[in-house]
Amino acid sequence: MLELMKAAGAIVSAVTAWALAREDIRGMALVGSWARGNRHQGSDLDLLLLSDRADEYRRRRKWLNQIDFEGVGYRVLSAENASYGVVWSRHITLVPAAKVEMTFARCSWARTDPIDVGTRSVVRDAFRVIFDKDRVFAALVDAVIPGQGQNATYKPPLR
Repeated sequence: MLELMKAAGAIVSAVTAWALAREDIRGMALVGSWARGNRHQGSDLDLLLLSDRADEYRRRRKWLNQIDFEGVGYRVLSAENASYGVVWSRHITLVPAAKVEMTFARCSWARTDPIDVGTRSVVRDAFRVIFDKDRVFAALVDAVIPGQGQNATYKPPLR
């Protein structure tokens, strides 16, 4: 399990470095089994990214090559898109064996008045902020789980 956590931390760090360098990406959160703490060997890393240019990432593929997966010991084997209502995801398979789901949402996804039912469900289920340039995620977490916005920041398992 220690190796799995190290690998996940390296992948998250590579995506975070890429996303932080992009002005349009306003926030990133870990969601799903890794955020809940019940991941297993086959679990993918679910990352949610906020950008008002989310649709541009769907149309283009070049950005995926800009993430330094190779610098942390991986390479992209395949990538496929999936739509989930107001958000869409790129499911990325890496070699050696790892899977990442990068979900892109417009900044309005995190709106707190009113909070979308799907957004509320994601935040309640498992939501760990990796970065939040405008404190939008903190406000969202606090609106869904009062008093928890300041505690939403992701703490990497290992560095």
